[in-house]
Amino acid sequence: MKRYKKEDSEKLEVGQIFYTKRFVLTVDKSLCKGCVICKLICPRYAITVKPAAHTPDGSTLAPTIDIDENKCDFHGICAVACPFSAIKITIDGNEEFPAVSRGVFPVLSRDIEIDCSKCEPSCKKCGEKCPLGVITVKSPEGSSQPVVDVKRELCAGCLICWEACPTDALKVTKFYEGSIRIDPGLCPPGCLNCLDVCPVDALYVDVNDNISVYDTNCIYCGACENVCPNREAIKIERTAVRHSPIESGAWNKGLERITSTAALNKELAASRAAKARAAVNNLK
Repeated sequence: MKRYKKEDSEKLEVGQIFYTKRFVLTVDKSLCKGCVICKLICPRYAITVKPAAHTPDGSTLAPTIDIDENKCDFHGICAVACPFSAIKITIDGNEEFPAVSRGVFPVLSRDIEIDCSKCEPSCKKCGEKCPLGVITVKSPEGSSQPVVDVKRELCAGCLICWEACPTDALKVTKFYEGSIRIDPGLCPPGCLNCLDVCPVDALYVDVNDNISVYDTNCIYCGACENVCPNREAIKIERTAVRHSPIESGAWNKGLERITSTAALNKELAASRAAKARAAVNNLK
């Protein structure tokens, strides 16, 4: 067996090579936003977040992650949980999520529905407003009806396209729910680190020159927490994760690491209630 790690400006790659199989984990740096979810959910503690860098003009860049190739087990738990689909696992060249295929982890529910028949002619607001650039609006030749194309696997569920749509042609559901609190009194004077790295433009400077947040657009990824000089100034709590059905101790442990204890208890209670209903239905 051989383990390796290599990195360039575009990607980080770690791998494990056996006589009969080759496992490769790749992080696409153009998609990674420096959030904390992959680090929190990794059961092997193989992921760390590097300190944020700065541009010559003083703007803060999103942190990058590092992966210990000697700790990674290539189960793909980090890839499943990543809001931006920046992490991929391949086995012998084929993309796969072993944690999902083995039934120990769910798939996030990336729900975005589009009814192009409701779109106004020549309207491109959803594509123009999408902070991640995953929406493309095309106007086919000879037709006034726009065609909206979404890279669904890259949608982070920020709801900005839905808010921008004048005809309610889009419906988006967040897969991470939670809350964010910013204490302006604890923010270092003049610091805009969090504003610089927020991947969905959910933060802004209000009329009092304080950092504020559009709560409906925050995806609770934690990128802002990672770059804040005072960790007490920003507090994020994830309270729920929308995902495919699953019954797994590994998932419960992962859920506990990325959400609150109350969220875990709520999910476990819902699971027990579902089992009870199924048992009653079987008796009937």
